[in-house]
Amino acid sequence: MTLLRRALFMAAKRAASDPHIQAKAREFARDEVAPRVKDAIERAAPVANRAKKRASAAAGDLREAAREHPPLDDPKAFLADARRRMTRGG
Repeated sequence: MTLLRRALFMAAKRAASDPHIQAKAREFARDEVAPRVKDAIERAAPVANRAKKRASAAAGDLREAAREHPPLDDPKAFLADARRRMTRGG
């Protein structure tokens, strides 16, 4: 097994040092990989922005709940208020 692994590693090392293969890899990355990555980023951006807004709103809800019911003093009331705020939107 180690002989096969060593042979594969040596072949990969030779291929990586070949200028023709390097040029093909650059071309593939530029023509195939980069456009797909850009498309994925564009499709994911609205979802990420919505998640960011929801997380910010949830943090605000938790801060308000903590102001009204300090978690160290009354954890049960804090959790109940936080749950109410986050499930009903306030």
